[in-house]
Amino acid sequence: MSTDQELGRNIPVTGEYDVIVCGGGPTGFVAATAAARRGAKTLLLERYGFLGGTATAAMMVEFGGMHDGRQPLLGGVTHEFLHRLDAYGGTHFTNAAAHSMIFDPESMVAVCQAMALENGVRLLLHTWIAGAITEGRRVMGVVVENKSGRQAIRGKVVIDCTGDGDVAARAGAAFGLGRPGDGKLQPVTLELLLGNVDATRVNYDHHKVLIPRIAAARQAGTWSIPTDQLFSWGRVHKRGAPDDPQRAFFFINGTNAIDCDGTDAESLTAAEIQTRSQVDPMLEFLRANAPGFEHCYLDRAAAQIGIRETRRITGDYTLTRDDVLAARHFEDGVVPGCNSIDVHEVSGKAFAHEYLKQGTHYQIPYRCFLPKGLDGLLVAGRCLSADHFALGSVRVMIVTMPMGDAVGIAAALATERSLTPRQVPVQDVQAALQAQGTVLEPVGG
Repeated sequence: MSTDQELGRNIPVTGEYDVIVCGGGPTGFVAATAAARRGAKTLLLERYGFLGGTATAAMMVEFGGMHDGRQPLLGGVTHEFLHRLDAYGGTHFTNAAAHSMIFDPESMVAVCQAMALENGVRLLLHTWIAGAITEGRRVMGVVVENKSGRQAIRGKVVIDCTGDGDVAARAGAAFGLGRPGDGKLQPVTLELLLGNVDATRVNYDHHKVLIPRIAAARQAGTWSIPTDQLFSWGRVHKRGAPDDPQRAFFFINGTNAIDCDGTDAESLTAAEIQTRSQVDPMLEFLRANAPGFEHCYLDRAAAQIGIRETRRITGDYTLTRDDVLAARHFEDGVVPGCNSIDVHEVSGKAFAHEYLKQGTHYQIPYRCFLPKGLDGLLVAGRCLSADHFALGSVRVMIVTMPMGDAVGIAAALATERSLTPRQVPVQDVQAALQAQGTVLEPVGG
């Protein structure tokens, strides 16, 4: 068996692939499926025993819309996945034209796994990224750690979909962390799924009803969560469960921990402890103040807190707030987006939206997926090259999944033609995306 040397010791090389995708969340699952579908020998590495990442492990069970007011923007694996998830059950489109939905996380786990395996993706679960294998400034694979021990896996192209840019950072990529000036990060949230909610009595305009009640509870000392409002909630239809609106399941996006650095284990631990200590007070508040929640119970809490931002890898281009709000298109645009800029205050108190003009959308350039000064590596998901404010739009899952389509296609083209990702003609990536239905209007379109 061949070996690779790490810290003066030899570790086994357990596989060689065309494409290695690190992270099996919404972006990574789509990237691996897209690459394998084009014939690349593809490995998908995931730290949990199931796919879905933020959507399933962190239980953010809502996909926003990808309709700019004129047209739907989705195509490819992302579009197919959403329709297969809808057909599988345990979900419903809240807006069919926009493809927005609330979904049962277990349904997503099943559909992600089925699509990956059907397309020939090899899965390696319960596996952590421990390092990057580099030769000069080219990434040649990754070092992983799992129950089998430490291993090296080589790949012609590596795609970093870890969310935190773990591979890129370990390969020496430059990155930004937090907002300009003080580096503070957006708060983190532990998602909850509640049972026995009377959906016939729920007031969905919860801002008007609950914000003053949260303020009163804080004054009374019974609300210690940093936020002054719930971020979102909605009914979840579990696949196979009775459709009883008076005994419904609801997800709650409202716990909050501030000053959490998702790249630091001690900080993550503190945030997990803090948000889990907020669960019982949250339930008590809802039972006393939210119509329909009087007899609710905790069905489950997410396996991990949801992280809104960590490393933003510095790429050949950095997407900016102005690019998003100006609905800018690029010669190398490969991913359309129309989501508002949604940045949560570092204080945890509230969040604000900045919206694009109706009927417009921006594009993410291919250069945002190319870490500056590194070859053989693509980054996608919330670790792409964007500023703190632009990240407030591009980090949402309905935008990161199409990123997976783009980088998966690019990686497959690179391996097929013996090129680095930077050498792949972007026009070929764009043509492949357009052929599968992605809207890519030209500059000025």
